[in-house]
Amino acid sequence: METVTEKVAKLRIEKRSPTREEYRSLTNQSDGYTVENQFTKTAFGKEVFRVVVLDGPNLIGMGRVIGDGAIYFCIQDITVHPNYSNKSVSRLIMDQIEAYFETVASRHFYVGVIAGKGTKELYKTYGFIERKTKSSEMFKIAIRGNG
Repeated sequence: METVTEKVAKLRIEKRSPTREEYRSLTNQSDGYTVENQFTKTAFGKEVFRVVVLDGPNLIGMGRVIGDGAIYFCIQDITVHPNYSNKSVSRLIMDQIEAYFETVASRHFYVGVIAGKGTKELYKTYGFIERKTKSSEMFKIAIRGNG
């Protein structure tokens, strides 16, 4: 897949997966949780959409969407470096994901996400609602157009 790059202020958006090294570095600095290499090798590259945000050469954010590419989607791994957590990088990633849905999703589609600590309000601004469970599951059912 070709890498698509857009410039936003001094940040750069690339529609690609992070390398395993980038992923490991970002997750270690963000939440201290890292998936072992054998699992990232299996998981990465099977997304239906992926995006990274860079500041110069440094990966500062990423987002992945898994699913069937038409009706059912799950947002995975929206992760932002702690030094950029209040700089709207999460919104930049979500805007890219929402634009992807606009171009490929069925008129009726479902998106799920497990909202990490402090992210529920972000997802609510994109139309997600909380499930009535003890977990942080949120979902959105989108219906576009007339009828």
